[in-house]
Amino acid sequence: MDKGVDDSKIPLSDIAQHHGKPIVSLLLDIQKTHQQPQRKYLHFIRQLECLSVDESSREELVRPVGSLKPRSWSQRITLKRRKIDAFKEENYVALSYTWEGSDHEDQSSGKYEVQTRDERQFFPSPVRDCVFDRLLSYMQAKDLSLLWIDRHCVKQKTCGKKGVCSHARCNQKQDAIQTMDLVYKLSKHPVALLGMPIEWQDELDLLAKVLTGQLVYKPLGTSNFQLSQTTSQDEASRALALLSRITKDRWWTRAWTFQENYRAGANMTLLIRHPPFLEAQKRSYALFSDVSCEICIKSVDFCKTSTELCLAVQAQTPRQPDASCHAEQVLEVVGKYTVLLDRSESMTPSVITAIQRRGLGDAWDKLAIIANCCQYAIRMDNLELKRMSQSLSLSILAMCLLNGEILRNGVEEEDPTSMSDKTVSQYLKAQAFKEFCAPRSERDLTFNKRCRFVEVQLKESGIKTRGHLWKLGRIIHTARFRLPLSGAEKPSCSLTPDKRGRLTQLVAELRLVGETSLANQVERFLNDDSTRSDETFKSEAFSKRYMDIMAEELAVAIENGRSLRLGQIWGALEPEVPCSAIFVWDSSCTEQRDIGDKPHETNTRSKGDRGLQEAFVFTATSPMERGYQQHGTNDLDHHVSLEVSWPLSWRQAPNCLPRLYIKRWLLGLCFFYGFPKTDVIFPWPSALQAFDP
Repeated sequence: MDKGVDDSKIPLSDIAQHHGKPIVSLLLDIQKTHQQPQRKYLHFIRQLECLSVDESSREELVRPVGSLKPRSWSQRITLKRRKIDAFKEENYVALSYTWEGSDHEDQSSGKYEVQTRDERQFFPSPVRDCVFDRLLSYMQAKDLSLLWIDRHCVKQKTCGKKGVCSHARCNQKQDAIQTMDLVYKLSKHPVALLGMPIEWQDELDLLAKVLTGQLVYKPLGTSNFQLSQTTSQDEASRALALLSRITKDRWWTRAWTFQENYRAGANMTLLIRHPPFLEAQKRSYALFSDVSCEICIKSVDFCKTSTELCLAVQAQTPRQPDASCHAEQVLEVVGKYTVLLDRSESMTPSVITAIQRRGLGDAWDKLAIIANCCQYAIRMDNLELKRMSQSLSLSILAMCLLNGEILRNGVEEEDPTSMSDKTVSQYLKAQAFKEFCAPRSERDLTFNKRCRFVEVQLKESGIKTRGHLWKLGRIIHTARFRLPLSGAEKPSCSLTPDKRGRLTQLVAELRLVGETSLANQVERFLNDDSTRSDETFKSEAFSKRYMDIMAEELAVAIENGRSLRLGQIWGALEPEVPCSAIFVWDSSCTEQRDIGDKPHETNTRSKGDRGLQEAFVFTATSPMERGYQQHGTNDLDHHVSLEVSWPLSWRQAPNCLPRLYIKRWLLGLCFFYGFPKTDVIFPWPSALQAFDP
């Protein structure tokens, strides 16, 4: 492999062989390079350059009433510059398109002139005329006046020098590139131009059926999509062939446009051209908007319904080889994570895989794109990594780990021999932790995205992080609570009266079994909660909001008769530190005895529960870094709550950090105020240690 090569398709074992070092050693070398905090150049957003049609050209935009023909202007259209604060003014179109035209587009340019930054003159735009034609048609139909397009709204001329440059223009361009994802995130009208057109009525009809879900259904009580009874195999195959053709458009193949689509989220609109004779049929569906000669589709809707059709085709028995092949190709491009992934999984491996598949002028830009999409606060110095001839794939893996992504390292991890032929993206897909458990009040994949370690360092022995380590003790059987449920004495802004009553019941039970300190902490928490306003709740510190969510989970667990288990901070100086954490304890997974046949028994004051297995939980929380002055961070709140095993042999080793192996995710309410954080090590998964040249 040459210096700076894209090794995204190279197996881990071959990467280790090429560099002559174990994978772990290579990751440690990468960590030694300069790490950069994620910096968003906020001045670029507060002074965002946009374009609008000059008043003198507006009459050229007027289309005769009833005309369905695309515009054909003889005079040039002039576009003036205007600066906006995109944090306050979000009513602009953020254009996502490819600089290279498709075979279906007219490549001519020059019809549009753009104002120079000194506002003294205009110059012909090198952007294809058809791009502006389509965008201004859309903007006129939607009554929008501001357009952001990277070709003209980011300074493009630089000296071309690689590495650090002293030129203000070069640095401004680099700042803009690092911040462009926010342009799409903040815009209320991000728009993507696809070059491939819909050409026939049959294609339009099929697309309408896909988007309205007519071709598939989900039987009650199942999570699997199937073809509807009215959908023939031929119709499903034709629909898949159409989706395959649409998703082969150049726009779907580029990594930068993936970032733009991903960060724009639910606001992104796809524009697909069609000939004028389909206009009446298109409008009859009341589905594709009313922009002449354009089919307007929300990207999230297109991805979701396309994914459902692909899954329905793949579920057929016997499988149709051609249709299944088309389905697999479409899923690789537009697979919707909320449909494809289990609620306990992280999106990160899928995002990285999608970016790895797409094209880039400089493959090392993947580091920045992944950091933007995954909202990483720490990013890598790609110029330094290239200079040192480091592996791009391992640089991506190192960045993921340094930003807190969690790998399974317990007894159920993959067989190391099965990992030897996997690429980094395949390894992440297989080895990433997949047992997150989002609270009922949270969106699963959004919650999981924030489940990351904090203050990470990579060590020879494993992944070092910081947090609180709890030794678990007494089990509280909520089905045996002795006091009746009482109504809440005070109104609560974040907990319903019923849930507040459940926690009040817990306070009483804790006192009955002698856990007075923990009972007082829960009671103080409830009293504090009842005095807050709704507005305060929205703006308060992350740790308090997170505790409110966990308190609600405890209340639901009590309502369902589930067991709870108390936690005592590990490593405190005092030998008898009272318990200060409560975790939802799933009896079917860990508890050794069945309590269902002894409903008359009560929780006792005895500190020990004979027959209980020793257990530990590692927790950590960290609010997002909000940046300073002119720079934002693009960060997320982080939270971790893992049941872990801590082998006795490691506990007995002197002067050794706790070495923890992940068992499962546990939800719980922790009062860790006054307790210092503990450094711990999560040993490397055995597969990574096995990659030794």
